[in-house]
Amino acid sequence: MVCKPANRFYALLATAALLLAITACDSRSTSSDQQQGIQMHALNFQEWNEQLTSYQPSIVVVDMWAMWCASCIKRFPKMVDLHEQYSSRGVEIVSLNLDNREDQAAVQQAEEFLREINATFDNFHMDENLIEAFERFNLIGIPAVLIYDSNGEERFRLTGDNPNSQFTDEDIEDAINELLGEEAA
Repeated sequence: MVCKPANRFYALLATAALLLAITACDSRSTSSDQQQGIQMHALNFQEWNEQLTSYQPSIVVVDMWAMWCASCIKRFPKMVDLHEQYSSRGVEIVSLNLDNREDQAAVQQAEEFLREINATFDNFHMDENLIEAFERFNLIGIPAVLIYDSNGEERFRLTGDNPNSQFTDEDIEDAINELLGEEAA
């Protein structure tokens, strides 16, 4: 069989595509092994309060988010960065997903998102009525980041409640550094 230049090109292209696919599968299997442990744990309000207490004496940064919140998803990778930057300094980054517990597709999508961005910190899903969850946390909307000091006291509440005054990634980091400074003093 004689390969014409065009056929040779397509054969090379197909071979290259196959090699890329094999390489991608190999690299995904390594990272997916690490990501297998990333999952959300469902909890109710009482369990959440107990969980929050269990982090003492760490500074705790709680990111409240949902898949339907575009700004939450856009900002969430910063939480992964903060975890990498501050976990060795006694700061716990924790995510609390507020997707409707009855929307199992959204909850599953949220868990897949956490794996995709490699959110290796503690991830929880509020297994309570969504409206009641917002009321109990005294939230009008999300994104919201609650930051607790080493005694478990809420010291910073960064929310998107006021459309004219939205919090930034720098606000989160400034709050963490303020609490770390207090701890060092």
